[in-house]
Amino acid sequence: MKKIIIMVSLTLALIGLILSTSCSASKTPTITTNSLPEGTESVAYSHTLEVQGGSPPYIWSVTGGTLPIGLQLNPTTGVISGTPIIATNPAFVTFMVTDNSKKIASKQILMAVNVNTVTATTPFNNGNSASSKSVSGLELSLSLDSKTYQSGQQVGIDIDEKNTLSKTNTITSSAKWTISGLGVDPCGPLNYPFGIAVFQGNYTAANISSASPLQIFEPGIYHCPMILTDISSYVFQPLSDSAAVFQMSESTAVFTAGMNAEFEPAPTGYWASNNVGATFTNFEPGVYTVVAGDEWGAVVVVHFTVTN
Repeated sequence: MKKIIIMVSLTLALIGLILSTSCSASKTPTITTNSLPEGTESVAYSHTLEVQGGSPPYIWSVTGGTLPIGLQLNPTTGVISGTPIIATNPAFVTFMVTDNSKKIASKQILMAVNVNTVTATTPFNNGNSASSKSVSGLELSLSLDSKTYQSGQQVGIDIDEKNTLSKTNTITSSAKWTISGLGVDPCGPLNYPFGIAVFQGNYTAANISSASPLQIFEPGIYHCPMILTDISSYVFQPLSDSAAVFQMSESTAVFTAGMNAEFEPAPTGYWASNNVGATFTNFEPGVYTVVAGDEWGAVVVVHFTVTN
């Protein structure tokens, strides 16, 4: 009798194990990855999508949206890898996984690629021109028309953002200003992707943040134009500082205007305060630092000297 009971118990246990294994194998797979790290333009990227349940092996695919240019999804490992070529705004990509039993799971996950900026600095050597690599083939340059000026003389400044590539270059707008307080007039950078500031004293990009820029544009009440707010991208012509400006309109980039990414101020001095009616003062004898920076983080520094 005991032998029969033991056999029945073993049989029931075996049936339970089979049913448990069968149920486990029949579970639908679930993608457990909820977010992906942001990529960086021109920097190698690798991240593995995770799945639980179902029965391996799994097959991965993209069924909605597109991966950023330069990235690929390995269908057997779920690894997203490669080197992003251009920056992209955050966008959803739909990933699907199919298990060995043909059961399917899918999930939308946000992906983005950030702009890769390269900042160059120029030490003080009393030079009157310098340039810095910016983002994706752009170059920011800054030059003065002289190294030395007399008090009251105009300081001719030229700032230029140029596409160094021999093909059309689309650059996503950014806001990674390294130096604050840059502008091209009292309204700030306005529609330009760069700005300038002048400082009294000898500074480099490493310590310029500790200094206060001079007010080289006349203080006053200005009605600053807002026509080019929400700029989404600039499309530069080959080997040129000529660019088409695009704005976002209902999630669509729309051509807004053309521009030459060059600015040539010629200050002779500064205002003692930012208030209306402030006193104007010619540049006094000494060393001055001119800084140009763009919205992608590039910075250029040059210096000039004023004599009596």
